[in-house]
Amino acid sequence: MKKQLFIIAAALLSTIGSFAQSGRPSLGLELALPMGDFGDAYGIGYGLSAGYEHPVGDKLGITANVGYILLSPDEAIKDFIESSSMIPIQVGAKYYFSEQQSGPYGHVQLGVHTSSVKTAEFELLGVTIPSETESSTNLSFAFGAGFVLNEKIDLGIRYNIITPDSDIEEAKSSAYLGLRVAYMFGGN
Repeated sequence: MKKQLFIIAAALLSTIGSFAQSGRPSLGLELALPMGDFGDAYGIGYGLSAGYEHPVGDKLGITANVGYILLSPDEAIKDFIESSSMIPIQVGAKYYFSEQQSGPYGHVQLGVHTSSVKTAEFELLGVTIPSETESSTNLSFAFGAGFVLNEKIDLGIRYNIITPDSDIEEAKSSAYLGLRVAYMFGGN
């Protein structure tokens, strides 16, 4: 799976590089609010993301985003989880309701989320259980909306769904509400 993740990241970066002259890269601050069972295990998440948007026509933009989000374990599992994070890598499309890269828009995305959880070392009946890191990569998709305030600031909200791990019996999908405040480089 790491090889597939590398191939996806390389393709994303080469696509961004080839379109960079006419598109707009951005850097953003991310907040993630886990929901449902995912929200029972984790509180708010925070991180950074890099994005790119390539205009297509008068109202459409093709997007690519990659981020790194740290998750805060809930009090009930805090003693067992040392750290937890997600790396979302998604491509998508924005549709602007007024004009290209200005005002309100709708946004859809498809990609993968790589999740990593590092357990804490603990003692059980006199036996030390060592710390362990587990990671998985799962298909993800999102839909949302946003507003480009001016030539440099983009505010977006999305509902992200991460499909369940097929290796785990009765696994459920994870969902979170994501907020992104981005600074866009370049001009229209």
